[in-house]
Amino acid sequence: MARIGSSSRYLHYRRRKRNGNGKGMPRWRMALMALGAVMVTAVAVFAGVGYGVYRSYASDLMPPDEALAALPGGARIYDKNGTLLYEYLNDDYGRREEVDLSEISPYLIDATIAVEDASYWDNPGVNFRGLAAAAIDNLSPFGGAPGFLQGRGGSSITQQLVKNVYFLPDERNDRTIERKLKETVIALELTNKYSKEQILEWYLNLIPFGNLYSGIEAASQGYFGKPAKDLTIGEASLLAGIPVNPSLYDPINNPENARDRQLHVLDRMHEENLIDDDEFEEAAAQPIEVNPTRFPITAPHFVFRVVEPQLDRLFGKDAKHKDGLEVYTTLDLKWQRQAEQILEEQISAYEATGNASGHNGAFVAIEPSTAQILVYVGSRDYFNTDIDGQNDMAGAKNSPGSAFKPFTYLTAFIELGWGPGTWILDSPYTYRDASGSTFTPENPDKRTRGPITIRDALGNSLNIPAVKTIVYAGVPEVIAQAKQMGFTSLDDAGLGPALTVGGGDVRLIDMVYGFTVFPNLGVLKGVETELDLPAGNRSLDPVSILRVEDRSGTALYPLVDDEAVDSLPVQEERVAPAQETYLVTDILVDPEAECIIFGCGRLSIPDGRELAVKTGTSRPYTNTRQTGDTWTMAYTPQIVAGTWFGNADNSPIGSATSTTLSWPIMQEFMTAYHQDLPAERFTRPEDLERAEVCLLSGLKPTPDCPLTTPDDLLAKRAVPKEDDDWWTKVTIDSRTGLLASDLTPDQFMQDRFFLDLPDDLSAFERDQAKQWASRMNAVIDSPPIEETEAEDIPVALTSPADGAQIEQRVVIIIGRASSSEFQSYRLEVNANQQPGGWRRINASTTAVTNGTLGVWDARNAAPGQYTIRLTLIDRDLGQIVIQIRIRLVVASQPTPTPVPLPAPTATPVDDGNNGPGGGQGQGQHP
Repeated sequence: MARIGSSSRYLHYRRRKRNGNGKGMPRWRMALMALGAVMVTAVAVFAGVGYGVYRSYASDLMPPDEALAALPGGARIYDKNGTLLYEYLNDDYGRREEVDLSEISPYLIDATIAVEDASYWDNPGVNFRGLAAAAIDNLSPFGGAPGFLQGRGGSSITQQLVKNVYFLPDERNDRTIERKLKETVIALELTNKYSKEQILEWYLNLIPFGNLYSGIEAASQGYFGKPAKDLTIGEASLLAGIPVNPSLYDPINNPENARDRQLHVLDRMHEENLIDDDEFEEAAAQPIEVNPTRFPITAPHFVFRVVEPQLDRLFGKDAKHKDGLEVYTTLDLKWQRQAEQILEEQISAYEATGNASGHNGAFVAIEPSTAQILVYVGSRDYFNTDIDGQNDMAGAKNSPGSAFKPFTYLTAFIELGWGPGTWILDSPYTYRDASGSTFTPENPDKRTRGPITIRDALGNSLNIPAVKTIVYAGVPEVIAQAKQMGFTSLDDAGLGPALTVGGGDVRLIDMVYGFTVFPNLGVLKGVETELDLPAGNRSLDPVSILRVEDRSGTALYPLVDDEAVDSLPVQEERVAPAQETYLVTDILVDPEAECIIFGCGRLSIPDGRELAVKTGTSRPYTNTRQTGDTWTMAYTPQIVAGTWFGNADNSPIGSATSTTLSWPIMQEFMTAYHQDLPAERFTRPEDLERAEVCLLSGLKPTPDCPLTTPDDLLAKRAVPKEDDDWWTKVTIDSRTGLLASDLTPDQFMQDRFFLDLPDDLSAFERDQAKQWASRMNAVIDSPPIEETEAEDIPVALTSPADGAQIEQRVVIIIGRASSSEFQSYRLEVNANQQPGGWRRINASTTAVTNGTLGVWDARNAAPGQYTIRLTLIDRDLGQIVIQIRIRLVVASQPTPTPVPLPAPTATPVDDGNNGPGGGQGQGQHP
């Protein structure tokens, strides 16, 4: 069968018009005739008023495309330079892309006419046959009819166009006589004023096709990813069946219904001789695969998660769809795309190594001087379902690892008067909470380094000093400080010292916002928060919207006293002192402070400008060392940025650290961002001094202070004015622990530090003070006030005398080994002071006041120089050692017959120090 196309049908229609068919009848009488078919019982009423009603409806008729364009529509979201990011759809009109009729597949035109209005090319805009059938349904008094005005409609294509353009959504299904009359009048008037081709073009460009697609071009692109001119018979028949009920025949969500409807459309095309048998059978047999394409949007997480909630709060939830808002945001699309590209390239390269378990990333950048969000990348790819790309990881809560530490140290600087030079002990520490649970932090390299400055502890991101610092400063105090600086997720009452190493989940956007306080020298900038936050949280938010207008250009936001202003007024709130915030920056820009863990100057960009960097690696899993998240925060005076790398489902990312990927991402972005910017230095505030303070007390050093901080920066108000009174240095007799006296030989004179701790120190502070005292051989007590007397001396060797010359024989050694906290003593001898040549004579746990300490059988010992050493162990004083030297000479007479030895005066103890030639106990013979 030869195909009869729509163009030939239209030519046939035009010929009929030229021959006089359809001429001579006034349009108002056509309307009455049409309505008479529908509303036969109301003819008398309409006859009297028909002409006047017609003229009232038909006057000043606006073309459909102009009428639709006049509607406010959905909000349009722009970046700060006016580039469109996204246009919200008016839910009633959808997404539309207009094309000429010549750019629409003839199959789609034929399918639409066949199923919607077979008489289209001939009728005057009203489908009389359809209206007559509808009249029977709606007005019949006989049984079986649906009811008055409840039956089917009989709308032509022109009438459907009118209904969707000239009536509000809640009026379209209204079947009152008045609404139907108005629809008929406008349809007749459109047909009189415009060509059938123009009306069909409007219809196909405006009619809803489901899923917020208005018009055939948007539908064709949305469902099949192709222009409407390329639709096949099968595709065209599928789409042409949707408008009658878009939700019922939605091919994505209701594919079976859509398929049944498609077959019906093909039947109608075949019945109307618009396709032949072969075309019908081929199209009916061909399965249709819908391939939905992603909707056009740039920076989706920023639009949907940042801008949209603010629009809802400012104008109501419906405004973005219906009020025609023009929204200019702070986003800079140039740098947004740069960050997206860097994330994609870096993560893809990491995945290519074959060892990568992490697949997602996020990036945020805020201009500190204005608090404007310039970059907001919520995930590597919003449309990638494999990585849960629609999850906003810039706004999600995750463990920041060590990236949180600057807020801990800032609090310590403020609350305790600390500075970069303050000493802290990097030594093992276990924290036990009220429930009995314990937490034992470890440094990145699993080592401890003893005394270390805050500069080196923070610069190298050591965990143990950071945990001790938050205990010193107070967890509630650190939380309060962080909340004022922008964090909105720290109201969990269960947070403890682990917070400083990632033990509390935070949002990347909050972290970046909080870091803006550092280049701003303690000032938080932004707009008044609209978030419903508990007391104690921030009062400002970062800026995301610069200006909102309606379609006519009238400013709607910002307003001051209900008057439009040219620029958004940014508020400021001081949340930390300038001096202490600068001290944190001074550490984070110091390349010498990174040497232990990162390598000197490794956290920098090629131009060498001041760049403050803090990394973070989170390992939140129990019984495993796998990483959960990695972060890097960086800032200059011009920009503050933060990046997160991990998985949206919180699965581990292997053994990656912050320097594996997060830092390279940040380094590349910061290098690009500053390429054409001058190298600015951070502003140093007034009232900073270089000073030294005394260890532990933080007071002004005195000669008695055993250790002072390095000469480093301090806030002027923290520089101590009062002399230290915690430490006292005295010279003691190391044998007695009393002050040295004339009885104290030089070898027992020792300078010792005594530490007098205030009563109000916490248990943790006392424990740390004890560790410091132990390392410095100091005593936590008041210094002694009494001098050493003879009876106080705990050790003495009185016989033989020092320097004596004795013959080879049994030598009885007499002296003293007694103290207040006596534990034991040990008596040894060494020939010629040989290393490792000490041999025990005796050892005992019984004190000897003045008596025999041991017996040395020297009868077979070689002549020569010998040293006798007495070591006493005291619980408080430790080891006290005294020794004498003697010379052993050959006996002048034969060795006498052995005689019984004197009874021992002390109980021997075996300390495992026996050696060849040594004796156990007293008087052991060879």
